[in-house]
Amino acid sequence: MQNRGSIEWSISDDETYAFWTDFQRPIGTYLYGLRMYESMVYWEKASTGGDQPEVLREFAQIWRAAEKIVYSRTLQAASSASTRIEREFDPDAIR
Repeated sequence: MQNRGSIEWSISDDETYAFWTDFQRPIGTYLYGLRMYESMVYWEKASTGGDQPEVLREFAQIWRAAEKIVYSRTLQAASSASTRIEREFDPDAIR
């Protein structure tokens, strides 16, 4: 069975979000390709009100605070704050 880019197969319970939130807490910069960025940009405007579980609110805050670099030759404008678009991946620049 192919997922064709869908992330519907992923587990998204509170325990999983708590794990990934703790894992990503020290990350200062995310490196994305276009498709992953388009999936993750959801967190830019995700509700962080009291109607959301704490683990989701915390993950959204961490994601929003991080710098993001999107490697894409076609993306014209970023859809989130603290995001820059690079047309070519340069391993030396990452190091």
